[in-house]
Amino acid sequence: MRIFVVADVHGSPRAKQMIREGLTRHRPDVFVLAGDITHNCPLSFAEEFLQGLAVPTLAVPGNNDPREILAVLDRCAVNLHGRKAVVAGRTFVGIGGANPTPFGTPFELSEGEIGDALRKVMEPGAILVSHPPPHGFVDVVRSGEHVGSTAIRAIVDEFEPPLVLCGHIHEARGVAQHGKTTIVNPGAAQE
Repeated sequence: MRIFVVADVHGSPRAKQMIREGLTRHRPDVFVLAGDITHNCPLSFAEEFLQGLAVPTLAVPGNNDPREILAVLDRCAVNLHGRKAVVAGRTFVGIGGANPTPFGTPFELSEGEIGDALRKVMEPGAILVSHPPPHGFVDVVRSGEHVGSTAIRAIVDEFEPPLVLCGHIHEARGVAQHGKTTIVNPGAAQE
């Protein structure tokens, strides 16, 4: 399965155009959008971005997205927030928002809320799509601190998904291996 994953578009018209070009060029089986689609821009940006894509699109909101984006994702993509979906025989499970930040962003969830939502839908073998990374992997900020979600880490430890697709921590772009799980943070699409 060919997966095209991006995160942290943050309302960038340039990123939107580059992503559309990438989807045309690479022709993936599925497009995964791991949150922060908007950021102080109208929800119409997300709608215009997601409409008319010629590939199945799975998305979760990010911490900078307003909660109203859930309705846009329901209309224009497969909204994975607290849900699961099957594409080309593979199960994807998702959680959006983020664990609490020092910035008081619009879509923050407690670690308990993240864990409870994922436990309702997670299953062995599912690919996990989350906005925040699991604690300890692709989650180091400039201060050197790990700021990923402990609830997501617990789910990864328990279920050992083959793949985790996340974002949120722009400066932690990379790929990490944790046991049987490959964790990918593609970095910020806006940059």
